[in-house]
Amino acid sequence: MSLANFISYLQQLLSMVDPKNKYSIGLAKNALSATASLARASGKADPITVRAMVSAEDEFQNLVEHAKDFAGVPGKYRENEQKRKRLEMMLVPHC
Repeated sequence: MSLANFISYLQQLLSMVDPKNKYSIGLAKNALSATASLARASGKADPITVRAMVSAEDEFQNLVEHAKDFAGVPGKYRENEQKRKRLEMMLVPHC
């Protein structure tokens, strides 16, 4: 899994999660954790992507609380791309 694919996947999770519903948050967190575990076990993700996955797991509650800043909106391609960039910068800061 590439970093771009992971960021897109994470954005989709954040688009589906209901920040006020603990069950919804738990389902999304489990999906994220399972994906990260599979990526590590398979060796099919580069170290930067794995690091982003670990960071996303650690920061998941914060991501959910600010989901509106990262979640995609159907048909808003440019805005969604900008939100993915913001999400990537949060998880993998670089200059």
